[in-house]
Amino acid sequence: MDTMSLAADGLVGYATSVAEDLGVDVFEIDINLDVDLATVIILVGSQVPVFEEFPLLLTWDEVSGWALRIDTDGCGGTATLEFLGEDILPDSASVRRFLWEAVRGNCPGVLASPAFRLPNACDDMEQRLARFCN
Repeated sequence: MDTMSLAADGLVGYATSVAEDLGVDVFEIDINLDVDLATVIILVGSQVPVFEEFPLLLTWDEVSGWALRIDTDGCGGTATLEFLGEDILPDSASVRRFLWEAVRGNCPGVLASPAFRLPNACDDMEQRLARFCN
């Protein structure tokens, strides 16, 4: 993703909106506007019942959308628990419900990684992200 584009600014706005909707549960947000694959990582304070000893991450990438992952080693290694799977850019309330349901011990997502698009595809995602510019 072009770091100087409206889509890049929109991704920052979108990620911030999702994090704000999660409230005090958010510890850290990392947004990577890499040319190859744009990503968002939100470290949350919640935990899922089966993996309580592992930090929980809510992640987004421009191919698969939102996913829940656990930090397996403290050095960047993660394991995916499930994907939200409904849209590449769902509203923040849907992302919040996805997290809350998982924290309650439910499995609200899908196990297989959805492939909504290819990185840097010519589609409407950049226009959709531009709506979130501050």
